Amino acid sequence: MLTDIVLSQDLPGSRPASKVPLYMTAAYTLNISCRFLALSVAGKGSVARGDALLSWWAEKIFNAGNAGLTVDGQENFAPGQPYVVMSNHRSLLDIPALFLAVPGSMRMVLKEELTRVPIWGRALVASGFVPVNRGDRARAIAQLEKAKGLLSSGVRIWIAPEGTRSRSGELGEFKKGGFHMARQLGVPIMPAWISGTEAIIPPDSFIVNSDRTAHIRFGAPIPTDGTSADDIPALIEDVRAALQSLGEPGST
Repeated sequence: MLTDIVLSQDLPGSRPASKVPLYMTAAYTLNISCRFLALSVAGKGSVARGDALLSWWAEKIFNAGNAGLTVDGQENFAPGQPYVVMSNHRSLLDIPALFLAVPGSMRMVLKEELTRVPIWGRALVASGFVPVNRGDRARAIAQLEKAKGLLSSGVRIWIAPEGTRSRSGELGEFKKGGFHMARQLGVPIMPAWISGTEAIIPPDSFIVNSDRTAHIRFGAPIPTDGTSADDIPALIEDVRAALQSLGEPGST
C-alpha cells in the first residue's frame, strides 16, 4: 500500500538549491532538544513525549525543503511488535524520513561522537537513542544492551547495517552488532529501502535541493527467532538480498 506521508504544497517547483533548509533544521533540532531536556528535568520525559517531538521535527524538516515522502509496505508492521529496522543509508534526510515512515515508537543506534554535541547530545541519550562506540567492540556490545531494553518494551530500533552513509549508492559491508541483538531477542528484522533522499541532500553536502520527493519501501519481516550465532552470516545475506530486491528499479 503506497502512502503519502508528507504532502508538499507545490511540487514540483523551481526553488534554487540552498543551505537555508539546513539552517532551519538546526533550529528545529535545538528546539526539540531543549524541550525534551526540560521535560526530563521535570520528570516528564516519556517515550510518548519523545515520539511527538520527533514527529514534529521530522515533518518540519521535510516542509523546510518543500519535500515529499511516499511510503510503501507499512502494512508489514504488526501492531505492538518490536522490530530491528535495517535500511540502506545515503543521506542526512534518511533519519527524519524513517521517523515519519515507521509506525509506532522508533529510536536509533548512532555513533557515540554525536552525543558530545552540546544540548543535542544529551537530549538524544535522554530520549532513548543508543550511542555506540564503533572503535571499541567490548564497549559497543555493552551499549547495545540498552537497545535490547527498548526492543523489549516494544520500541522499534533503526540500524544502518553499513554503519555509515554510502557515497557510491552501493551497499557496503554489513556490521554484525544489530544482527546479534535481533537474534538474541528473537526480534524480526524489517528491511527498508530509502531512495530519493540523496537527491535532496547529497552525502557530504550542505546544499538542499528543494521540491523533490523521497521514497521508503518496507519488505517482509525476516524472522530471527530460533537462530544461533552460527546463523548470523546467512541472516546478513538474507537482509542484504531483501534490501537489494527492494532497491531494484521500479520497486518504489
